Amino acid sequence: MATKPKTTVTKPTIIGKKTLGERLQLKLVSKKIALTKAQTEEVISQMLEQIKQSLVNAEEIRFPGYFSLKTATQSARVAMNLQTKKKMTIPAKRVPKVKFSVDLKEAITKKK
Repeated sequence: MATKPKTTVTKPTIIGKKTLGERLQLKLVSKKIALTKAQTEEVISQMLEQIKQSLVNAEEIRFPGYFSLKTATQSARVAMNLQTKKKMTIPAKRVPKVKFSVDLKEAITKKK
């Protein structure tokens, strides 16, 4: 009887806006670009706000070599309430979509 190889599942580290700002701040300081932590966090906040507004306006955002963001229309569908067995219609809606680049996918799978 063949045994299955053991897979280890590690809990991902969550990086928030503050941590991302601190990391970016360190990179900027090392390149002699003078921005304070507050200014760096403001740049990140404004960038995220612009991304949000672009998606609300149904614009596609591309970061070549990383990923692209866009919205797609999810069509209406019929679903069933499992408790009451009643069928109900779920209306069409716009949903966000992310497509990662091949380069990023390869970089993630190579890292161990």
